[in-house]
Amino acid sequence: MTIQLNNPSTVCDAPGPKGLPILGNVLRFGNEKNILFHFIDLWREYGDVAHVKLGSQHIYVVVEPEHVHHVLVKNPNNYIKGNGYTGFRLLVGQGLVTSDGDLWRNQRRLMQPSFTPKSIVQFFDMMVETTERMLERWNPSPDLAMRGGSVLHIDAQMMRLTMSIISKAIFGVDLGVEAAEVGEAFHDAFAFVTARTMSAVALPLSLPLPAHRRFQRSLQIIDDFVGRQIASGRGQSGDTLLSILLQARDEETGERMSERQLRDEVVTLFLAGFETTARSLTWGWYLLSRNPDVQERLIAEVDAVLGGRLPSVDDLFRLSYTHRVVDETLRLYPPTALLGRQIVADDQIGDYRVQAGGIVMLVPYLTHRLPSVWPDPERFDPERFRPEIAARPKSAYIPFISGPRICLGNNFALMEMTLAFALTAQRYRLESTTEAEIGVAFRGSTCPTAPLHLTLHPLR
Repeated sequence: MTIQLNNPSTVCDAPGPKGLPILGNVLRFGNEKNILFHFIDLWREYGDVAHVKLGSQHIYVVVEPEHVHHVLVKNPNNYIKGNGYTGFRLLVGQGLVTSDGDLWRNQRRLMQPSFTPKSIVQFFDMMVETTERMLERWNPSPDLAMRGGSVLHIDAQMMRLTMSIISKAIFGVDLGVEAAEVGEAFHDAFAFVTARTMSAVALPLSLPLPAHRRFQRSLQIIDDFVGRQIASGRGQSGDTLLSILLQARDEETGERMSERQLRDEVVTLFLAGFETTARSLTWGWYLLSRNPDVQERLIAEVDAVLGGRLPSVDDLFRLSYTHRVVDETLRLYPPTALLGRQIVADDQIGDYRVQAGGIVMLVPYLTHRLPSVWPDPERFDPERFRPEIAARPKSAYIPFISGPRICLGNNFALMEMTLAFALTAQRYRLESTTEAEIGVAFRGSTCPTAPLHLTLHPLR
């Protein structure tokens, strides 16, 4: 939906629902609908830039690529993490995802060399080995094919895989099984801080509410786990991300990270490295299982490129259709369906003014489905990403955000997803066990609303 302004040259207030005194539009957000769809409804009702007020907080829903580009790329210093990430900081502290200003710039400078495409290749063999071990677990019996396949809970399998990979990358050990309690703690804490961030009123954590006690228990599990891993990593040599962080020095001051900063960065890397990638892989298998023609083409490419052998680094560039499957999965289900930025100074987005102190709410889930940019946007079609396809508007595709704060781990995640799809397609075809669609919800990451169970069919 696009609003046609009578006088486009006049800057005006963004449209939105009329609110109550003091409360604003809090009651509109009070039902059981997931927060993502509240913002989608605002866009449908009010257009390209919609305004809503939650208590004293002004929120502007921004969806059009041109407007998103203004926020993330053209004027990023005016749109900071700020107060919109106060809740998230309860979990990850002042890590790279939540910090601003000089702290963010210093940390980005320290960490960026470890996440370049050239640097993350050091984890290629480990990713292949870890994924292969998962696939071996899937086929415990030689007569699996004769029995018509077995049913897998893909969510749990992808979570275990990505936790194994990120724990090996950070700590040098596989914690995929042992850290099940930690994974649950991260998941629960992530959901809590997301709900708290979206709430108009955040009650003090000191109040002995059940949700507060659960969060504090989860946070203790996480801190104990990370503390043990950091202590174990001290004095050990190697190419793990932890050893790199322990040795990293600011090139200007020569200082190393403080203990607290180290903890915050490790928690941030661990959470981002398994939670969002696991969700993305789950969504990928959901889409492939519902689109068998795409899955067959994926299998055919893997057979043609690899010929039954394990991939090498050079093969990554030959698996072009597999890459497009990854891209299209991230289009339909971006790792973060919503993200907020606090406005530093009054600004203009399109034809609308936005107030300092307000929050711009970007909705990648919706930007990736705009019919004006993506024909037949609900269809799963990896061919959208063929190199000869006409260029899209800037910031129309932002699975890892764009601009100076583009996700540091994007190359790591893309390599991990490409290998997971390719190696699995060498051995198995995954088939949906039901025709029912699975809904989507925003709980810090883009989550399915129901477990995904798929039938596993060995190919050889």
